[in-house]
Amino acid sequence: MKPVHVDTNILLSILLETEKSDLAENLLDKYKDMQFTISGIAINETLYVAIHEYYKQRGLVKGKYSLRKVISKKNYPVEVLNTISSLLRDLDIVATSDYFDYDEYLYIMREFKLLPNDVQIVLTCKRYGIDTILTFDKDFKRIPWLRVIP
Repeated sequence: MKPVHVDTNILLSILLETEKSDLAENLLDKYKDMQFTISGIAINETLYVAIHEYYKQRGLVKGKYSLRKVISKKNYPVEVLNTISSLLRDLDIVATSDYFDYDEYLYIMREFKLLPNDVQIVLTCKRYGIDTILTFDKDFKRIPWLRVIP
C-alpha cells in the first residue's frame, strides 16, 4: 500500500468542524486505499490545537500562553485525547518517528521558505519515501518532491 501523510489541518477539520470538514472527510474516504501516516510533529500540533480549542470554548484559556496554567490545574481533557486516539485508530493512521538532520532542515527552511514544523514534516516524509501529503496548506506545493492533495 502506498503511504500518504495526513497533515494536521485535515485532522483538525474533522475534529473541530470547520468550513473544510466535508472536504477533509471526502479526501480521507477517496484515498482510504492508501496507507495513512502521520508524523510526530503533526500529532503534536493536532493535540495542542484541539486541547487549546477545548479549553478556549469553556472560557478557561484567554491567550496563547494561559493553556499551560489551565493544564497544570485541570490536566489534559480525557475526551479530547480519546477522540484523537479514536480518530487515528479508526482511520488506521500509522505514526512515524520524526526524522531530523539539522543541515538539511536549514536548507529546506531557507530554500522553500517553510515554517519550522512544516520543514519537520517534509524531512520526515522524505526520509520514509512518502511523496504524497493530504493537506490544505499550500506552502507544501513549493516542495518539488511532494504531491499535495487537494
